Amino acid sequence: MFGISFLSPLFLIGALAAAVPILLHLFHRRPEAVIEFPAVRLLTGAPVPQHRRRRLRDLILLALRVAALVLLAVSFARPYVAGAAAPASAPVTVVVLDVSGSMSAPGQFARAQQAASRAIAQAPSGQAVAVVTFADAATIAVAPTSDRGGALAAIAAATAGAGGTRYRTALARASEAIGPRPGRVVIVSDLQQAGWETNDAGGLPDGVTVEVVTVPGPAGNLAVTSAVSRDRVVTATVQSYGADQATVDVALVVGGREVARTTATLAPSAAAEIELRGGFGDAGYGQVVIDDAVGYQHDNVRYVAVTPPPATPIAVLVADPTGTTGGIYVERALAVAGEGREFAVTVADGRALSKWTTAELSRHAALVILGTRTLDRSGRQLVQGYLAGGGQVLLTLGPDVDPGTLGDVIGTDLGVGPAAVRAAGATLVPADTRHPIFRPFLVPAGALGDVQIEQHRRLKIQDAAVLARLTGGDVALTEQTVGQGRLLVFASDLDNQWSRFPLHPSFVPFTVEAARYLTRGRQQRHVFTLPEVPAGAAAEPGVTLVGEGASARQVVVNVDARESSPAATSVDEFTRGISRTSRSAQEELAGGAREIEDRQRWWQVGLLVMLAALAGEALVGRRAT
Repeated sequence: MFGISFLSPLFLIGALAAAVPILLHLFHRRPEAVIEFPAVRLLTGAPVPQHRRRRLRDLILLALRVAALVLLAVSFARPYVAGAAAPASAPVTVVVLDVSGSMSAPGQFARAQQAASRAIAQAPSGQAVAVVTFADAATIAVAPTSDRGGALAAIAAATAGAGGTRYRTALARASEAIGPRPGRVVIVSDLQQAGWETNDAGGLPDGVTVEVVTVPGPAGNLAVTSAVSRDRVVTATVQSYGADQATVDVALVVGGREVARTTATLAPSAAAEIELRGGFGDAGYGQVVIDDAVGYQHDNVRYVAVTPPPATPIAVLVADPTGTTGGIYVERALAVAGEGREFAVTVADGRALSKWTTAELSRHAALVILGTRTLDRSGRQLVQGYLAGGGQVLLTLGPDVDPGTLGDVIGTDLGVGPAAVRAAGATLVPADTRHPIFRPFLVPAGALGDVQIEQHRRLKIQDAAVLARLTGGDVALTEQTVGQGRLLVFASDLDNQWSRFPLHPSFVPFTVEAARYLTRGRQQRHVFTLPEVPAGAAAEPGVTLVGEGASARQVVVNVDARESSPAATSVDEFTRGISRTSRSAQEELAGGAREIEDRQRWWQVGLLVMLAALAGEALVGRRAT
């Protein structure tokens, strides 16, 4: 379907001028001329035109004059064809359809499709319609259009996948589809509580109305929330989210063959650990499978790597490994990651590290610097070359770091003062909550607001990005590029001397995520959780091959266990959680319309036709006289 729009529609009022020649035609008819005949002999010479012929000529003149005036008004209104999309000024109804894993219970998504189709059918006839589908990511399946058949077809073709629920991402995409025009959003979802937990940005413009259509989830759900392999035994965790006791069969499948099976009885809203023993053969991966005919289907299978990946090596530089600190807090925090198998930590003081070769240091994916007092000149040059050559370094500015030689260690001037700054009671405040390091702190339970920093050093911010500050305003954590490497700088210490951070529950996730961030690309991880997948892998659960040639390896991708909980929020709570944004300027819409009109230039064609009509009117009018 095609829509015709006008850049300056007010000029269409000028088309009313076409009524003038019509009125003149109706009310200003000329009377027949009376010819006096002195003699009958003169009768044959009188010019008496035929009545029908004169009437046809008058109608042609009227049509030409009306057409000229209408074309003039239309030309000044600057018409353009909007194409298959609805006119840019038309209001739009956007149907936002949840296609996450929490919509995969038997019959649940079919009900959601019916509700979304009704929303399309019930949209006012003068409005455009659009369809947005969302899970971890949101997609505009159908841009605003007057083609309702296409919107219904997109809804019918949608399927519930295994992705997580992200409401803010969906709202941001719906806002993009609406643009500056008037709009209405119909959200079709189960309103799962986990959808608000991610720290995405997104909302709806002011004035956009929201209608929420709830598709209830199952009364209960059984899910395999974790599975690990150790000593040829797979330990799986099966969680019940129902209010009744449940009995479930749990099987271990390797290479398409069932090698172990057991039955578990789960208390209401409880979990149980199941051990599965069996021969794995040459297969490096297996899957734990349960049969849940009532709940979500995406979490009935969890993939497990039988052979653990090699640990990622990390070096920790300290001033004295035999002291009361000696990097023990960082070492123990990293020992928690991946059940102790994700990182291999080597702690060395300056004297020992100075004896390393460049190749020995380069084998480590990251370097954590807690102290530099025992690092000699050759050691400082070694660390500087490691960072400039592409190394990843986390530098802390505690009492064991010598500010006078720090520039020689990292190869750049941080402007660190020699004296510590006392700031009793200062706490950490993330400046960029979307940074990967702060992923565990997206919910209030994992906030950094309780971390007390007693002393720190002030940094001179130049080319660094500030990731966190102290409540007093000083910089707490920065990130910058040095040579080809990456440098994170923490303004206090991580050795329980200037702060109690190492004793706080958030220290472990902070240290682990910082290490993962610095070592990404060097990790040989074999297990991933949606939506995080390695490059080249599909964003869906299963076993897949990534890489090429000798570097190719198999990895497993699992669903996010948070998506297994059927706990839902109310419609009122959901509506209150929607953030509102100010309307963008209408000039953006007008600019897009002007660009289309400039390409088509139908006003020029209208003026040419108008001139042709005037020429025809003059020609016919001359013959009439």
